[in-house]
Amino acid sequence: MIRWAVLTVSAYRWSAQTIEQHKGLELSSASALRFCLYGPDRPTGDILDELQLIAAQKLETQDVHQYYEVVRQLGRGTYGEVDLVVHRGRGTKMALKLLRKKTTKLKSFLREYSISLFLSPCPFVISMLGIAFQTDEHYVFAQEFALAGDLFDIIPPQVGLPEGVAKRCVHQVATALDYLHGRGLVHRDVKPENVLLFDRECRRVKLSDFGMTRRAGAPVRRVTGAVPYTAPELCGAAPPTQGAALCVEDSADVWALGVLLFCMLTGNFPWEKALPADAFYDEFSRWQRRRGGGGAAPSQWRRFTGHALRLFRRLLAAERDGRCSVKEVFSHFNHAWMLDAGTGPGTGPGTGPGTGPGNGPGNGCNPSSGGVVAGVGLPVEFTSSSSEEEVLVSRLKQQSLTPGCVAASKGGVLVDKRSSSSSSASSTMSVGSSASSTSSYERGGRMPGATPIEICV
Repeated sequence: MIRWAVLTVSAYRWSAQTIEQHKGLELSSASALRFCLYGPDRPTGDILDELQLIAAQKLETQDVHQYYEVVRQLGRGTYGEVDLVVHRGRGTKMALKLLRKKTTKLKSFLREYSISLFLSPCPFVISMLGIAFQTDEHYVFAQEFALAGDLFDIIPPQVGLPEGVAKRCVHQVATALDYLHGRGLVHRDVKPENVLLFDRECRRVKLSDFGMTRRAGAPVRRVTGAVPYTAPELCGAAPPTQGAALCVEDSADVWALGVLLFCMLTGNFPWEKALPADAFYDEFSRWQRRRGGGGAAPSQWRRFTGHALRLFRRLLAAERDGRCSVKEVFSHFNHAWMLDAGTGPGTGPGTGPGTGPGNGPGNGCNPSSGGVVAGVGLPVEFTSSSSEEEVLVSRLKQQSLTPGCVAASKGGVLVDKRSSSSSSASSTMSVGSSASSTSSYERGGRMPGATPIEICV
């Protein structure tokens, strides 16, 4: 509990030191300590409710340019924009996420900010700086700046990442998700754009963007517009039973993690939608249903080893009750995942950068027992409404995964585009043999071929 409290208090230290220079939101030391000391023993809902109440009471209006020098825009979309700024008083770089009041309810802003702040003690979740305020047109909060962009920037289309790099990345993402799930929260928007990088070898990555995060058990609706990361029970293949409601469950994140892993290793989507009408998904689903996994795997899955296929079958089980927890991923890192694992640099088990003895993903990053995450050097020690859903459904129908549309709708993805490699800027990722799509926004390396989702607020 003490370590948990220290980590959380540190999230407020920066704002405490600059309260005279910055008139945005700053949680009092008493409130922060009370939240920290009782956090592990109190229901998550109570903590989040209290954080939102404090944030609402402390939210002040100020001029961004009075306290920050705007360096450049990092991303923009219908939700607003993300800017790289430097604090005028301390010279600290940070990313400001500005959400338009016209499209963002105060309640939604406070929820995203409070959840992000609550999760900040996890070293694999993007850190908040304890700063939130409003302008005449925006709600604003600050978080740390990810120097190397996001995961999508570094995935070579049609090729994928070296196995060692993919293992390092998925290990940290799975640890972050396990941290969320252990606190009764479900991310609901796991995808490469929301995995931020601090180096391009994935030695340090962090999960971001909690605008869609909800408490486990909260009611949700099926959506008619789906993306590859959307679990089949949420894709609207069949109307829900009258009077029955779907609830937010960890299994939705598990599914998305499986799709994310496939994308990292192959540079492609496994399918466009998890629906029988999608030929790629239908082939995979029929293979899944065969007793004991008999028969040859679908063509795009034959590059994986038997160990990897068993992992995918658990992550991507059609029935949500049949999916494993994210913790099960940790037991598969000592095995090779790709059939050609030994032929390329950094692709075999334990051969990638930072995956040697004592440093590899399989050498101890159990969130419950502590350890060192692959190549990161960070210890893992953790102690242990209807109208809004309509808006979410509407946004889900609008988002696009084409290169341009994704670039324009990356809520909370704080990227330094100058760090993106030129080689990825001219290519796209696809589903199977689907043709690449283009748009007016020149953001390279995006995977087209899905019905849109715009996750912003």
